[in-house]
Amino acid sequence: MKKIISALFIFILASSAWTEEAVRNQQTAVPKTTLNAASNYLDSVLMNTLRSLELIASTPEAKNGDWKGIKHYLKQLKEVTPGVYFYVMPDGNYYSVTLDYTNLNLSNRDYFKSLFAGNPVMGFPIYSRSSGKKSALMAAPIITTDGKATGALGASVFLDELHDKLNREFSLPDAYTWFVLNSEGMMMLDNDSDFIFMNALKQGSESLHDAVSEALKMQSGPVQYQLDSLRHGYYQKLPNMDWWMFLAKIEGSKAAPPPQLKLSLDRFVPDLQSRLNTIDASLAALIEKSRVDVKKESEIRRLLNTLLDETADIVEASFVDAKGVMRYVEPREYKNFENTDINSQEHVKAMLQQPAPMLSRGFTAVEHFTAVVISRPLYDSTKTFSGSINLLIRPELLVDSLLKNMTIPDDYELWIMQPDGMIIYDQDKGEIGRMLFSDPIYSGYGNLLKLSKKIVSAPTGEGSYIYLSPESNEKAIKNAIWQSVRLHNREWRVVLAYRPYEEK
Repeated sequence: MKKIISALFIFILASSAWTEEAVRNQQTAVPKTTLNAASNYLDSVLMNTLRSLELIASTPEAKNGDWKGIKHYLKQLKEVTPGVYFYVMPDGNYYSVTLDYTNLNLSNRDYFKSLFAGNPVMGFPIYSRSSGKKSALMAAPIITTDGKATGALGASVFLDELHDKLNREFSLPDAYTWFVLNSEGMMMLDNDSDFIFMNALKQGSESLHDAVSEALKMQSGPVQYQLDSLRHGYYQKLPNMDWWMFLAKIEGSKAAPPPQLKLSLDRFVPDLQSRLNTIDASLAALIEKSRVDVKKESEIRRLLNTLLDETADIVEASFVDAKGVMRYVEPREYKNFENTDINSQEHVKAMLQQPAPMLSRGFTAVEHFTAVVISRPLYDSTKTFSGSINLLIRPELLVDSLLKNMTIPDDYELWIMQPDGMIIYDQDKGEIGRMLFSDPIYSGYGNLLKLSKKIVSAPTGEGSYIYLSPESNEKAIKNAIWQSVRLHNREWRVVLAYRPYEEK
């Protein structure tokens, strides 16, 4: 064990050395040298992760499928490079460092068969609907002496965090931009993280398409393309990965991004209402258009996957039959939950008693986040109720996506509450899912509880309360205004609070 741990720290130190060298080069070198240092650094981060996984895969703990022992090693890697670290078994079920046994299944992932055929995975793009995280998978099979893969170890390395680290370390002048493509032209990293997972061959300019097409055939070289202005620089393939890094100078003034709007309920609430309406309307329209035969699994799955493809806000889509049994779930990582009887869940019970479109109350999903369900009934050809299509949504991700183009002043706070007191969104993520009227953390704030009762009793209003400042443990006076969104007789109170007596 000591040898394994020592080897892990050798990899970690090697990665740190690359960082220091890259920064020194960036500060003193021309773009080609900076590109060389950056691409080698990125390659080292990912390949050190893979080699560490391969090293752990050779241990007795890994070969014996001892999760407790495996977890001890994986936790060390997680501290160095943020991501989801896991141990997956041949049937696709897996354990993660964060959740232990997840009861989720990876057997339908595109990389799974190759991994269990004994091949490592290097940089496979992963998007988690449940967390909103984009990542690159590095994975190593666990091979026994007879050559069989009895399991695998994986690290879904968070790309946003890796992007932030690269931007910090290399601190390029504003006149430069950079991005990293895989062999299919997908943006695995970009100077602007919003572009991650876009495809330069399909979603960029014709000039960018032509430049990238040629670059992906080569190891390195100069590049020039037009994208709102002329850009020219260099590209280089990573030493061990089928990824190419580009570093380009932007000639002339870059097109100014649209100014961000200051957060206000008059702007935000209509946007949130529109997003909920759109999800619900899309569900209704697809059910009507598809006219699925409820007796055919293939048709129901096609409907579920179409819903997932068309609506990014959905974490999962499921068909619950007329007895309250969840028959089919997409995406397939949730297959373990199929044929589970969920008729005791409040929204399912309500649907079975009186089939109608609905928005559920908030509840804790299997992946331990606060979720809601938008559902609509499904009928067979004789107009007999046959079950419902349920769309699982994580309010936190939905709201955060809407806030992306708004500026939130430091003294503003946004939170959303159900009339029963459950907080389904808060900028302080630790408060999401708490019950305001019963959770002990709020018991010492009588004026907050008093105002909250006023909030749930009226769809709009204003008031004041005292609570802790986000930056400290000191109490502060806060003014609050609120408005509401509504879907299928369910309301959310959207509260914007600010500190009127703070020094500007």
